[in-house]
Amino acid sequence: MRYGMNPHQAAGMAPVDRAPFAVVSGAPSYINVLDALTGWQLVREAARMFGVPAAASYKHVSPAGAALGASVVEAYARARDADPKSSYGDFVAVSHPVDLELADKLKRVVSDGIIAPGYDEGVVELLAAKKRGTYLVLEADPGFEPPAEEVREIYGMRLTQERDALPLTRDLLDDAVPDDAARDLLLGLIVARYTQSNTVVMVKDGMAIGIGAGQQSRVDCTRLAGEKAQLWWSRRSDEPLTGVAMVSDGALPFIDNVEEAHRHGVTHIAEPGGSIRSPEVAAACADLGITWSSTGVRLFRH
Repeated sequence: MRYGMNPHQAAGMAPVDRAPFAVVSGAPSYINVLDALTGWQLVREAARMFGVPAAASYKHVSPAGAALGASVVEAYARARDADPKSSYGDFVAVSHPVDLELADKLKRVVSDGIIAPGYDEGVVELLAAKKRGTYLVLEADPGFEPPAEEVREIYGMRLTQERDALPLTRDLLDDAVPDDAARDLLLGLIVARYTQSNTVVMVKDGMAIGIGAGQQSRVDCTRLAGEKAQLWWSRRSDEPLTGVAMVSDGALPFIDNVEEAHRHGVTHIAEPGGSIRSPEVAAACADLGITWSSTGVRLFRH
């Protein structure tokens, strides 16, 4: 690798067994690899669940945006459109091979690299010319399955845990949730799984329109996600934002999260539940006409 988390840190990488990707062009940094592998997991899981292309725009190991699309270029355009300010200099992850249409779009935006399961003829040459020839192009191995156990070493301690591979399925959601909202909530759960905690994800029409990531306070996550969602909507309409699905990676501890969500057009919430105040949260949702799904699944990521 070029360097570690910072240029003054030397770094290297080696596969545990079989490499999950190949470096096609450029040289990765430590954070490039973290963004690439996290983003690839997100889009791979989303594409498998929904059967359409998925894309994510990653910055500092959290997505600035993620979306589904009818084509790979549409998925990425929607992912980057969620928060274009934060997507500046992003690392791109897409679930399907990169075609010339996506390559042409990437030529015109500021981006640091991409991971995809393949590249059409002529695409790598176009991408490799970006950033004065330093644009990073990684090819994911779509057949790679990671080890069941994850290992991390920090300050002389080795931590191990079972990889988070719990299926995220429709039966986690309340029966009252309509199909379109269920799709958005399930996409939100996938996005939350691959976002730095604490996180709240707001989704509309198969697109994460607001992600509040890495906050210590959950209501700050909700507020941040809501402000991003509101800004996204303001570029399209003067009408109130409605029909938004919201996912929280951890239990909502107070009803202020529900009130804040309602301000930003949220009509469906999925969260782990199980908090001492979850009955109050459920009642607040009912009062505001929000469906509430207590999934029983926490999706922390650090």
